[in-house]
Amino acid sequence: MSEQRARAVSVQVPAGVNVAERRRRSQERERAEARARDAGEGGPSPAAYDFLLGQAGGRREAVDVPQPDGGPGEEITVVTSQLLRKLGSAGTTCPVCHHSFRLGEQISIERADAGPGVVLKHHSRRLDCLNPEAGGQSSVSAELFHQGLDEANPPPPELNTVRLHRGHPLLRLHPGPGDGAPTRHRCWVCGHTFRPDEMVIHCTCAPDAPNCASAVHRDPDHGLVCYDDWKAQHPGVPCLMLNSLRDTR
Repeated sequence: MSEQRARAVSVQVPAGVNVAERRRRSQERERAEARARDAGEGGPSPAAYDFLLGQAGGRREAVDVPQPDGGPGEEITVVTSQLLRKLGSAGTTCPVCHHSFRLGEQISIERADAGPGVVLKHHSRRLDCLNPEAGGQSSVSAELFHQGLDEANPPPPELNTVRLHRGHPLLRLHPGPGDGAPTRHRCWVCGHTFRPDEMVIHCTCAPDAPNCASAVHRDPDHGLVCYDDWKAQHPGVPCLMLNSLRDTR
């Protein structure tokens, strides 16, 4: 039997693609991940940590945030889809406020106390992560602002929207599964946690007298048009729980 010769395969590289740079970044990622695994319980090596901050995050801002106890500063970056994919489900909620991370938000990122991971936290006074005692004062100001906004540009009355002021049941923390961290109610369409002062439709079946905790964003002023997106795809479905786009993270 005669030997079969290997066939030459021609790969056409799209214009503008730097193959050498992609190969270099792939090799760098593999080396960083290997160093993180080798570090074991001691956390990632400095090189692997820098890679997680810079490459996985997509952006890195050289901001030094001094700590109250005089310790080393935090690294500040922004949330990107690439960062969330790298960190997986462990990085989807802030351990301080228990709200989800949204694209473009400023966050602090630091090494985990144990293991080769990192910990993300919101770097936002709006969510009380930086200054919890200022939450009451900021909520009063925000409530007055949104009250004037709603009076000047009222939402359609037939939608029965509600503004989530502090203390609303949809903003409360509730126990997580098992011994897990506390969780918050999430939009049934986008999967993000509800935040103070956002506009939602609570129970699309009976918004005037909600029968459940299912709710959906309908807040164009904050760029949250989840209800409109849902109705465009499911115009004949009255209940969110029957058919939805919800991200189940």
